[in-house]
Amino acid sequence: MNFRGINHVVLKVRDLAASDRFYRGVLGLERVGERPGMVFYTAGGHHHDLALVEFGAQASSPRHDQTGLFHFCLDVPDETALAELYRRCRQEGVPMLGSVDHTIMRSFYVRDPDGHVVELGFDVPKEEWSHLPNAFLVDQPYEPPLLQK
Repeated sequence: MNFRGINHVVLKVRDLAASDRFYRGVLGLERVGERPGMVFYTAGGHHHDLALVEFGAQASSPRHDQTGLFHFCLDVPDETALAELYRRCRQEGVPMLGSVDHTIMRSFYVRDPDGHVVELGFDVPKEEWSHLPNAFLVDQPYEPPLLQK
């Protein structure tokens, strides 16, 4: 079987309106559809890349030591776009979890209103890391001048 990639992710959320403000208002995803209790967004790659399903205030988040989604990543085109997104998240008071150079990608991590970890990053050109025996082995600190504003 040949997969072409991941088509979309669906997240359970407590408050659809609060999550919409984050994913559409802060991160800038385009809202492309809805149905009762659900909202669909595109980042430009598919009919939808992310969907949110409202479970209400009684829903609880899994503990850190439980299995489940660790994080998902939204891709931006380049470092300039990442720096702009970083500034926007900081201005909006989004909980920041840190930034990192993964060798294959550079990114930063945030929490959405329900505590889901979202990685925001851009791919480093393959020619910069393909010579390494295992480019996934080591992470480095990531503090480029663009993010130090």
